[in-house]
Order: sequence, then structure tokens, then C-alpha cells
Amino acid sequence: MDLQTLDFHSFVDDKLAEKGFRIKTITKDLMESRVDDFMNFVNSIRIEYHILYGWNKENKDYFLNPLIDKWKYSFTILDSKDEICFVNFSSVYNEIIHNHCTYARQDTRNFNFAKLHIIKLCQTGLDNGFSQQEGYWPKKNKGSIILFLRMGWQIEDLRNKQELYMTADLKSVRNKTYQLILTGK
Repeated sequence: MDLQTLDFHSFVDDKLAEKGFRIKTITKDLMESRVDDFMNFVNSIRIEYHILYGWNKENKDYFLNPLIDKWKYSFTILDSKDEICFVNFSSVYNEIIHNHCTYARQDTRNFNFAKLHIIKLCQTGLDNGFSQQEGYWPKKNKGSIILFLRMGWQIEDLRNKQELYMTADLKSVRNKTYQLILTGK
């Protein structure tokens, strides 16, 4: 298959729709209208992982902050009842898309949301002239780190002996993640 002609946005939409989900860009209007929903969703996960990662609850300002292009590169996955199942906040630092954080609802983990989201985020970045992505992961988050390494991310550094700094080539990661989904891995 020629990946140059594949519509990755439609692929993600179709895969999610097969199971009754949809992906949506988190716009400023969406965040303002559902800030309490986003706060409750994210903070419930931050409480769940407080001991393991040292995470604390975030206040409303965290959700409404106007990071560069946050409203263009942040996505949520919703179920058929419009409930939040997955959230990722990303923005732009210089010429790189910065992945700030990703959260998945406990009962929807292992639904390929992270993979489908990363395809969407990579393609959105490519559509807008970006080629690289970066982010930090708690080094104790082994499951997420392994997944992102399988998708083609690279470990670059360790910050404060607690977080891995990882980078990704958008096109390479998009293509590798697409293949993972096709092969059921």
C-alpha cells in the first residue's frame, strides 16, 4: 500500500467509529464549555497515579492556559454518550510539537487510543509543516514508554533522574504506528 496517498485522518476516524468512538480537536470553545468534564477526567487519573508518579490535581488555569497552538494539536476521544475516554494536550515549542500529557480512562485502556491518537497528531503536524515531536515520560511509566518505543519514538535523555525525554520523527512514527494497528500489535 502506498502510504503517501492514504488518508490517515479518515483511517483514524473509521477505526474509532467501528467501536462507537470519535476523535475531536480540543478547541478553546470545547475546553471552555466542558472544562469541568476535562478537569474531572484528568484529575481522576492524576489521583489514581499520585503515589506512583507524584502527580497532583490540576486547577482550572492548567486546562485553560493558552499554550502556542494548543487548540490545534490537542485531542480527545469521546464515546457514543459524549463521555471523555482519552485526552492529550500538545502544543508547539519552537519548531517541534511538544506532547505535554496523555490520559486514558481506565476501562478504555488497550483500545488502541494512544496509537490512533498518535497517527492523528503526527498527520496533523505533517499537514502543518512539522516533522518532529517531543515529550517527557515518568521513567516508572514502563507500559507507556514501551508502547511509544514500539511506535518509533527514541529516548534522548533522562531529566532529574525521573523523566525520560523522548523524540519522534512524525512521518516515521505515523507509518510505524499504522503498521502496528494493521498487524494487531
